[in-house]
Formats: sequence, structure tokens, C-alpha cells
Amino acid sequence: MKLPTLITRNQMWALLAICIVTVTALLVSLTLPKGKATIQIPAPVGAVLYLWYGSANTTMSGLGSPGWNSTSTPGGGAVVDEPVLGYYSSDNASTFAWQIKEMQSAGLSFAIVSWWGPYAMGESAAINNATLHLFQYLKETDSSFKIAIMADAYLQPSQQNNTAYQSIYDYVYDSFVGPFNQWYFSWNGKPLLLFFNPMYPTYSNSSYTIRTIGNRPNQVEWSFWDAQAQYLTSEAGSGVNASNDIGNPVISTDGEVTIVPRIDSYYNYEFGYQGGYMRFDPSLTQGLYQAQLNYVLSESSSVRLVIIYSWNEYHERTAIEPHYDYTFNGSPYHLLNLTSEFVSQLDRK
Repeated sequence: MKLPTLITRNQMWALLAICIVTVTALLVSLTLPKGKATIQIPAPVGAVLYLWYGSANTTMSGLGSPGWNSTSTPGGGAVVDEPVLGYYSSDNASTFAWQIKEMQSAGLSFAIVSWWGPYAMGESAAINNATLHLFQYLKETDSSFKIAIMADAYLQPSQQNNTAYQSIYDYVYDSFVGPFNQWYFSWNGKPLLLFFNPMYPTYSNSSYTIRTIGNRPNQVEWSFWDAQAQYLTSEAGSGVNASNDIGNPVISTDGEVTIVPRIDSYYNYEFGYQGGYMRFDPSLTQGLYQAQLNYVLSESSSVRLVIIYSWNEYHERTAIEPHYDYTFNGSPYHLLNLTSEFVSQLDRK
């Protein structure tokens, strides 16, 4: 019995021609001519991570422990919020595991580590060691998470010269980029190295993508954070001028934007750690973070990289890390949940 012909030879050639045209069109649509992209790649989202809380051989027993309520750490001040994990030691594998799990659960793919130089003693040395141990943890666990270095303000202007910056370039490359290339975050095809004001490199280095980051009126390439005026509740103290920080999040010329859930340095002032303060949405009830996230979503066509200040800067109360909040009665995961929803919407843009 002869089976019926399902498709003629002419029909087969016609179908093949359609397939060729379709595939060719698809390949053309994925081509990215110089200066003109035809597809939108979701912007990576990360957060600034601080590794100055305690040390590996320190038992954290609450406020007053090293790196929490302390002037010994570079960012020392008064801590009034408590992490869900408890007052942890940063330089600890279980801390790394918990923090990275929580960051990735919200869609964060990288962290910017505040690094205070390659010193052999003191808090800066503890931060340097914790940074190395974090990279080692990522490698040992074959994590997909990545880290970039932000050289924080550990050099005075008088100490900044070509020799000092060359030593930073060499040390970061030899200690972090080279041994842990797979886990070092790259931007524009090269390892990203940030300098926080008043650190201004006197010359560049072709091995890195280098950017200065900080707050106005400093002349920086990336703005550390800005908050809309309606969320400012109070400011006081010598030299405090909130107008320098008022506005929508600034999208840089190369598409970076930094956002902040709140700013509240009041307790540093109240307990004598600093001479002034400013407060933007201190109780998380006015919706500053939601406004920041919505603004970035509305401008997503111009955004290529999102940095959140911060994962765990508790002295200025900018942490999105799950914590029991001193002035907000909602879920410890409130800010992280907002972040997760933001990332999912950003991916759908």
C-alpha cells in the first residue's frame, strides 16, 4: 500500500527557504553594531559590602563588640539595628555563606567591597584579610557570585601620588584579580576598580576599568547616592549640607546608578561619634526606597549597572541586609523583598 505524500518537493524547498530567511534575520537582530545595540541586556545589580565587623577570632556578643559600636573601624559609629544573623564577625565562612545566599536570593550578582589598603596591622589589615578570605570562599564553593574592590578613603591627599596608586593597582591585581579572576567582577570587559572620594587616581591603569565614586560636591564619575528632597526629615551640624545630596539617583554617562534605601546618621551624632547628621526617611515609612527603585525602572533604558548603598552599612542605617530595625516595625526582610521585586521587574524591562 502506498502511503500518501505529506509534502511535495517544491513545498519542502519553500519551507527550507523560509527557515533560512528566519535564521538570518535572527542573527542580524542579535548583531550589536558599534554604538548601537538592538537587544536589551538586564543591568547587573549589586550592593556595597562592608567587612569591618569583628574578626575571625572574635566572639560577637552584641553592641560594643569590635566593629559594631566602635571608633576603631573606619566606619565606626552607633549601631541601633540588629542583623537577623546577630552581631556577626565579617571574616567568617558562615557569615559569607549567609550573606551571599541572601544577596543571590534577591537577584544580586555581585558586591562592591569597601577595602582600606594592604596594611599588616589594625582594622585595615582585618578588612584586607577578610576580603582575601571572601574570595577564597567563592572559589572553594565554586560560587557564581562576584566581587569588585572599592579603595575607600584611606589615603590622605598628601599621600596620593603615582607610586601609591601603582602599588594599589599591583596589589589588587596580584592578590585578588589574578588568583580569583573568575570571581572578580568586570565592567566594560575589564576588572572594575573603584576609588571613593577623596581618592582620585593621578593616573590610570589599562588593566582595569577605573571609576571614582562619591558624593557631591566632589568631582566624581559615579554618584554614591542622592535622595529626593521630600524624604529629607532633618539635618544638623557643622558642615552638613543636605542640598549636596538632594535629587533623583544620578545615572552616569556610562549607565551606572547608585540607589539608597535611607540615610540616617543621627545616632552617630547623638552618641558623639560625629558632629552632624542628616536623615532621609529614617523610619522607612515615607517610601524613599520605593521611589528610588521606581525611578530606576522608569529610566531603565539608560541603566547598565545598579549599585545599592548598602548591603550592611549599619552606621548610616543604609543596610538592606535582613535586620531587626530600631525604628521600623515591619518584616526584617522588608528592604530585601523590595530589592527582589525590583530586580525581577528590571529583568523584564
